[in-house]
Formats: sequence, structure tokens, C-alpha cells
Amino acid sequence: MPTHMFDVAETFDIAGRGLVIATNKTFATLDDVVVRIGDSILIRRASAKDLPTSVVGIEHCDPWSPDRTFAFLVPDGITKSDVSIGSQIWSVDS
Repeated sequence: MPTHMFDVAETFDIAGRGLVIATNKTFATLDDVVVRIGDSILIRRASAKDLPTSVVGIEHCDPWSPDRTFAFLVPDGITKSDVSIGSQIWSVDS
């Protein structure tokens, strides 16, 4: 069963890598949420059709801290205009 994991707090592009989605959760507040590279996710957008995609990277800052925002990378072809602030990120059953 799909589960709401977090909301989109910010998006930004990394040249040569793609779109990073920063969530409204920190690593410390992820609770029981487990996100792995390769996981299928669903981006539920208020103003557009749901966008199925996957996680292609987990972003880390140096120095790492559990209080930093959890952020991840999505596949090439997804742009900032595709993912609005406030969109919901849902897990997808495999």
C-alpha cells in the first residue's frame, strides 16, 4: 500500500546530475521511512497528474548531521517545473 513519506520543501538543479528534491524532514525525523537508491516513488502534485519516478541518489552534506534536510536526486528529464513546492512524495509498493 502506498505511504505518504514527506513533502517537497525545495528543489534545485545540480549541473551534470539533475534535480534534487529537498524534503520537509531531516534525517533524524525520518522515523520509520526507509528510502533507497532505486526505490520507486510517486510525486503527487496539486496542479498536475501524479508523477511516477524513482530515487537515483541520496544527497549528503559535509559535514553530515542528522539535523540536515533529507534530500534525494530524481532521474534526468524531471525538472523544477515538474515538481512544485508542497508536492507530496509517496512510496510505491514493489
